[in-house]
Amino acid sequence: MGFAEGKSMLYLEARCLYVAKGAGSQGIQNGSVSCVGVPAAVPGGIRAILAENLIAMSLDLECASSNDQSFTHSDLRRVARTLMQFVPGTDFICSGYSSTPNYDNMFAGSNWDADDYDDWLIIQRDLKIDGGLVPVLEEDVVRVRNHAAKAIQAIFRELGLPEITDAEVEAATYARGSDDMPKRNVVEDLKATEDLMNRGITGVDLVKALDRAGFEDVATSVYNMLKQRVSGDYLHTSAILDENFHVMSAVNYPNDYRGPQTGYQITDERWDQLKTIRQAISPEEI
Repeated sequence: MGFAEGKSMLYLEARCLYVAKGAGSQGIQNGSVSCVGVPAAVPGGIRAILAENLIAMSLDLECASSNDQSFTHSDLRRVARTLMQFVPGTDFICSGYSSTPNYDNMFAGSNWDADDYDDWLIIQRDLKIDGGLVPVLEEDVVRVRNHAAKAIQAIFRELGLPEITDAEVEAATYARGSDDMPKRNVVEDLKATEDLMNRGITGVDLVKALDRAGFEDVATSVYNMLKQRVSGDYLHTSAILDENFHVMSAVNYPNDYRGPQTGYQITDERWDQLKTIRQAISPEEI
């Protein structure tokens, strides 16, 4: 972006996109991302971001359209900014959706975070749009979080790292954020981190530790993830992994959009998932 030559931000972004395409890149994070405060501060800036996204997709580049960096304290503005990608769709509406409360986000805060899950789910339901998240039952969340916390506790024990207590596991199961967790001995944890690096621990060691501790399901998932890192198939344009670790990308699921009622369509089964939010009350329950 140096030597702007008096050109608009959109012109400069378009030039960058063409350079990325010419260099052989398969995709980009496109939507100002951590610099979103700059276009958000000038007239027509958010509109220019939408134009960037359109140019990226017209060039057949994977478009991760940001919506991750916080740029305003106004809930209305941040939702309005997102709807412009949410409604027409991009490869990844959010380059990153924070799974923590805003105060725990080390990336200067996020446009969407853990406190917004319900709103995101309801907007999907309102507009019949698949935004990537599905409603879940509270008891399922508690069960999965407890299982995950116990798995991490087991890894620490198997690798000789500072103990994770049962009280910490219980707290992690229900915690909203770090404020709800017991204090750790940070000095000892940092020493353990250095020791871990010096020992040359790899992902395979984590898989073995999980298996020894009886967490075969988690060990299998981590192992499958490591296999993907070796094969690299997830590096294809617009790639995601399904629940069986099969890669879905622009290579084996090409974009076939040709107008209304073409391209990706929500199946009846998927729509049943998306519309079944926990706040909904059926007439029979009234």
